[in-house]
Amino acid sequence: MKTAWVWVVTMLAACSSPASETETPEGTTGETAAAAPAATAAPAKTTAALTLAPDGLSIVETPSGKARLVPFGIPRASAERMVGSVQGEQLGKGSSAECGAGKIDYTSYKGDLQLTFQENKFVGWTINGGESPLRTAKGIGVGSTRQQLDAAYKVDVEDSSLGLLFSTGDLVGLLDIDGIDGLVTSIWAGTVCLID
Repeated sequence: MKTAWVWVVTMLAACSSPASETETPEGTTGETAAAAPAATAAPAKTTAALTLAPDGLSIVETPSGKARLVPFGIPRASAERMVGSVQGEQLGKGSSAECGAGKIDYTSYKGDLQLTFQENKFVGWTINGGESPLRTAKGIGVGSTRQQLDAAYKVDVEDSSLGLLFSTGDLVGLLDIDGIDGLVTSIWAGTVCLID
């Protein structure tokens, strides 16, 4: 029996001896690799995208999905700063006194986005034509089909002096033709001026 215990102790000692350590692909021993601190993953870079909303614009951070509203009624400087943080530099500014709602000031950004202001307050936004990537939270924007629009929202459509007008609450726009193959050509919310 004494011999069996000696054999077990010898085997255990052999298993833990330095000669039994294995080489890892990094060139370190298994014992050293296990003792090394685990590499920490770099934090994911936070980016943001602009989403069209009926009560302003929404800045959605990725990957968290955290959203911040740029609401109608805030000062022009605040709206321009917030939108500029996502859309980049302003492409132009102007004003028009030929709107039914009175004098409108505007600031343009990439993606065919135009913010509108009255009395130095953010009052509306427009995507008018072009190939804008900007979309609502339900994926609707310029280029969406009538079928996609109907699937996302309860929509009213009517002929107007502007063309084939659709509306879904405070979100409004134009379609190129009637029927499921119609495409959204413009979309807006709030107070806007479509003649510029």
